[in-house]
Amino acid sequence: MNILIISPVFPPEPVTSALLNYDLALALSKEHNVTVIRQRPSRPMGSNYKIIRQEFPFTCVTLNSYVYPESKLWGRLRESYSFGKRSAEYIRRHKDEIDIIYNDSWALFGYFLSAKACVQYNIQYMTPIQDIYPEGLFTKRNYPAIVKKLASYLMLPLDKYNQRHACKVRTISKEMADYLSKTRGVPRNNYLVVDNWQNDEDFVYTPITNNKIVFGYVGSINSHSNTELIIKAFMQANIQNAELRIFGGGSHKEQCMQLVKEFNIDNVSFSIIERNKVPKAQSDMSVLVLALPKGNGALCLPSKMTSYMLSGRPILASVETSATTRYIAEANCGLYVEPDNIEALANGFRAYSNKKLEELNILGWNGRIFAEKHLSRSANLPKVVEALINCKQHG
Repeated sequence: MNILIISPVFPPEPVTSALLNYDLALALSKEHNVTVIRQRPSRPMGSNYKIIRQEFPFTCVTLNSYVYPESKLWGRLRESYSFGKRSAEYIRRHKDEIDIIYNDSWALFGYFLSAKACVQYNIQYMTPIQDIYPEGLFTKRNYPAIVKKLASYLMLPLDKYNQRHACKVRTISKEMADYLSKTRGVPRNNYLVVDNWQNDEDFVYTPITNNKIVFGYVGSINSHSNTELIIKAFMQANIQNAELRIFGGGSHKEQCMQLVKEFNIDNVSFSIIERNKVPKAQSDMSVLVLALPKGNGALCLPSKMTSYMLSGRPILASVETSATTRYIAEANCGLYVEPDNIEALANGFRAYSNKKLEELNILGWNGRIFAEKHLSRSANLPKVVEALINCKQHG
């Protein structure tokens, strides 16, 4: 079978969708002819990718589309349209060589233009949804209500088109599937819920032994990560013999560094980290922290949540009721507090500072066991492979 994977981000970019789609391409290439189309690598913002020659056991084509890694709305929409247009052109040129497509393009225009080409040339496709757009466009962005309403009115049909014509829509939580089915008018049984995975073999569990409590955040530093909130809450908690380590890059990193500089704090540090060094860095910490603003975390499970749990470290989450809070409760692996609330998160920091090492290790181990069972690559990748192949066979 000839399979096309549309993936604007792809290794060497260390972002979640890139790594998930690489795993998918690798698994499919064992029995099928796989082609991946991507754009020039640019994520995370600030990365400097020179000429990189990578050998893949499948074909990887870089399209000549506009690239915009910054977190500014109009630039990102232009990027989505440009990549979608180039993807549609590629589908048109190779329509007779493609049996099925995995449409993981940029949200809205990218998804829509690729989906429209699939419909035009009668090619079945499956589409994964990591974040919900256009609803998520204006999280932490102060646009007038009329602008948000108009944008939703104009852009929601693009997302509906993509999902309504897909043979299967993969989501990352049952909450997301329920919401999309209701708002997009797609039958609930057309949604496949498969959690994002990590390779659990990369994470070697070691117990916490350091009496100094080290909090850590690992991931993109942007408008959706609420990293400023984490820093402000940690400062407000004012815990003796504690440290906050932040690993990652992104459009809000300079703002966060400036915030620390203004308050002259010496127990908050920033580092860039390579993907293969994340497990070791996380195992050097006592508690791993994540924060999502209201409206951005209710329906998804952040990929860092999986990584945190596999590291065997307790979790402190500032997030609304969601798959994240449900998993923390089910696994008994941490604490969650009200989102966008500095005092609530500061109290979470304080609560962990009062726990004994034994308590921290029990919480961390609980998360590790849960993640091995539910969030590993071996548990979830085969489900996506099977669903994609079945789309063609039953299409």
